[in-house]
Amino acid sequence: MRTILIIIFSFFIGNAFSQSKPEAGKPKNNKPKLIVGVVIDQMRTEYIYRYWNRFGNGGFKKLIEKGYSFKNAHYNYVPTYTGPGHCSIYTGATPSVHGIIANEWYVKDKNVTLYCTDDSLVKTIGSFSKAGLMSPKNQLSTTLGDELKLATNGKAKVFGIALKDRASILPAGHAANAAFWYDDTTGCFISSSWYLKELPQWLKQFNSKETYKTYLEKGWSTLYPIETYTSSTADETNYEKGISKKMKTVFPYDLSSYLEKKDYKVLKITPWGNCITTDVALECLKNEQMGKDDVTDMLCISYSSPDIIAHAYGPRAIEVEDTYLRLDKEIEKLLNALDSEVGKDNYSLFLTADHGGGEVPNYLKDQKIPAGYAHDKDIQKDLRRFCVKEYGDSLVNRVLNQQVFLNEEKMKSMKLNSDDVEKAIASYLLKIPGIAEAYPSHELKYQSFSEESFAILIKRGYNFKSSGNVAFIYQPAWMDHEDKGTTHGSGYAYDTHVPLLFYGKGFKKGESVKKVYITQIAPTISFLADVDIPNGSTSKPLDDVLKSEKKEKDKKK
Repeated sequence: MRTILIIIFSFFIGNAFSQSKPEAGKPKNNKPKLIVGVVIDQMRTEYIYRYWNRFGNGGFKKLIEKGYSFKNAHYNYVPTYTGPGHCSIYTGATPSVHGIIANEWYVKDKNVTLYCTDDSLVKTIGSFSKAGLMSPKNQLSTTLGDELKLATNGKAKVFGIALKDRASILPAGHAANAAFWYDDTTGCFISSSWYLKELPQWLKQFNSKETYKTYLEKGWSTLYPIETYTSSTADETNYEKGISKKMKTVFPYDLSSYLEKKDYKVLKITPWGNCITTDVALECLKNEQMGKDDVTDMLCISYSSPDIIAHAYGPRAIEVEDTYLRLDKEIEKLLNALDSEVGKDNYSLFLTADHGGGEVPNYLKDQKIPAGYAHDKDIQKDLRRFCVKEYGDSLVNRVLNQQVFLNEEKMKSMKLNSDDVEKAIASYLLKIPGIAEAYPSHELKYQSFSEESFAILIKRGYNFKSSGNVAFIYQPAWMDHEDKGTTHGSGYAYDTHVPLLFYGKGFKKGESVKKVYITQIAPTISFLADVDIPNGSTSKPLDDVLKSEKKEKDKKK
């Protein structure tokens, strides 16, 4: 009897051990099959609260209620522009490291202005225009996509999709399968020979349908009755620039004349720009079989139209509200497709913005709130006059992106001490209305600043090979812009504060109000995917949002 009991006991113990032991050669894979990065161009965090009651349950609300929201996420550098923003999200670095210091910048030794993704050595793929002469060659550090490629010996699929070239190229990175963006002259999505020799067949077929025409033929009317848009200003105000000088800033918008002129660029300043971006993203998801195997893929999607619309109308226009109500439906469409194509428990998604956006200064002034306008071009003229008076020569080559570029060769020939000239110019800048602070390059390079100072934001955005000799910042609510519409670029909360949402596999549910930085996204996703952190990043991961495997196992017990 005893022998029989020992045999039975041994059987159960052995059986239990064999069930708990993983199959040899097949370690459990807890990584997501697909990582989806969603960046919304110029999305202020407060849009979530302002439009909350009008959102459906399957878009923004779903991400927040079933995901994790960092409500106090910020950019930790200036200038807060599209190129640097997208680059910083996916590299985990600031412009001082990754090199994309603005959308365009002055090249000192060549006396020219360089666009962040310009590349004359590549060819346009998908059209005969010059819109494809772009690449990530100016991006100095790796992206999440690059690290996925390196970690999988190139097996991971990585794609970037946006209306703007820089918003698809910089997230996708150097080693991506492809980045696709909108060609204003054809209405088609194109790419660069940096990535491929010809467009994939699925994109050729999509382009052949001329989807842009279908959208433009609809015109633009409000999604709901216009009287329900009570979170916005009146339909027509003096704060709006609109689509063109000839077209009134009132609904509905008839876009047929743009079709007749073959001016397809207008699509970008309507919510249809978001719709066609989703269309291409979903075609890519399905046709490239993303998330279908055990190798983690990455799809980088950027919605560019909210930025273009807000620039033209300002953040309180009905046009902006309508754009976000429609975008909410695009997010829902995307999530439903991911659930269907990849599986609810197989993908991880984050959503953020590349920067915020300021109020229209004239609107603030009408509310008796301090605000104003200043212009780099006017400051350039003023500084040249100052330098002629002080040194007998204008010395200033360019003022761009709130930076002063001096003629260093001329200063050497005149035997001027560059540090002294920079200091004098910084002091003079403070006398100009609207300028709050100014810093010579030697101070930015050698001086330490407190974490909460504006100077540290400038320093993190300052690349000592590419940036100017003096950097300055405007006062709150001042901007370099025309007197209608708005812009961004400052270090103030309205430009740095952006939404940051995590949803899906590997992420907890919840929210936090502690201050975090956008550069923490890349290391967080790197730990989730078990790949190296992009090589320029020094930021800490957001461990609050990552699930602990041990804790999850303990819960199940």
